[in-house]
Amino acid sequence: MMMIQSLQCWRIVLALTALSIGAKSLNSLNLELENIGSIDLKNLGTPNLALHNGAFDLTVGGENGGGCNYTLQLDFNVNDDGSLAVGDPEFQGRCAPNHSKGNATDGLPWHAHRRNWLKFPSYVFDTTGFDHVSIDWLPCGRAPAGFRKPRYDLNFFTVTPQYRAFMGCEVFKTPSVCQYIQTTHLGRAHFSIPRLARDPQFLANMPARFQPDPEFPEAFQHEGLTHYDATNIPETSEDWKLPSFTMSTHDASVVSWRAMIPFSFFNGKASSISSSRQLYAYQTMLTLPSNWRTSFDGTRFSIVIEGAAGMCGSKFDNAKEAQSDEFDIAFENDSNTTNITDSSEDLIY
Repeated sequence: MMMIQSLQCWRIVLALTALSIGAKSLNSLNLELENIGSIDLKNLGTPNLALHNGAFDLTVGGENGGGCNYTLQLDFNVNDDGSLAVGDPEFQGRCAPNHSKGNATDGLPWHAHRRNWLKFPSYVFDTTGFDHVSIDWLPCGRAPAGFRKPRYDLNFFTVTPQYRAFMGCEVFKTPSVCQYIQTTHLGRAHFSIPRLARDPQFLANMPARFQPDPEFPEAFQHEGLTHYDATNIPETSEDWKLPSFTMSTHDASVVSWRAMIPFSFFNGKASSISSSRQLYAYQTMLTLPSNWRTSFDGTRFSIVIEGAAGMCGSKFDNAKEAQSDEFDIAFENDSNTTNITDSSEDLIY
């Protein structure tokens, strides 16, 4: 009886403590996110697209008869002038996971991240559902199968950079991925997927055949667990000719839509184009892209994604006009930011 009364007293003390701190949470992660200005974002890479001379534009179709659809265009230089570190396909040669070939020509390990990212104004998030975009040059590519060749990843994230900063895990292998057994709730969150209870073969807000790798699911720190259509994967890197896309989840939610551009798609070419469409199973994130296309004009690369707009008409026009000038000033200031690279090291097993 005495023990029961003691437990009840502790519950009362904890409840009163929670009330005493007002709106603040007892959860340490929530406390960190409530003070986002102090969150370290260095592992996300360089917080601007100055290296690629990146620029974006967002337009929305009319409401009267034309629907309410957005078109988000991202343009950037592909730096195919010989300055790119270009590795060997299939994780062989210079891209061998044992680091026997030393660092790449840019001074970084061959499998290190080379991320540059841009925070969108809030009107872009309200319209497309994307908070920011990250451009990552991968000299060796990544699994699965035929995607292991030099490529650009254009990762459109639905969550904030501050949220991604806490998407850490215990890693192994080269390139480093999250271990399958995690000891923290943040690490385990990489492997929680949005599987439908009534239709467990489907994952919410992803194309019907998208799943993690059935044998070696690959989750990356600050990016989440990778999902793809196994029936549409090139058998070898030589078979991969056109841009493709995957998606990532974290804590049972979609956190990114990733376009992958093979180096062979634009290297040494005067121009190239591609286009694709997709549908999603149990789509609750209504602004996910339904169409996307890419083009290269010999110097500059463009990706255009289209989907149902979350905001349109005069509301969109007013928000875009009000925020564009403020964003341009911030972008000019960010262009002078010192280049920051991922400080994490690959673990070899």
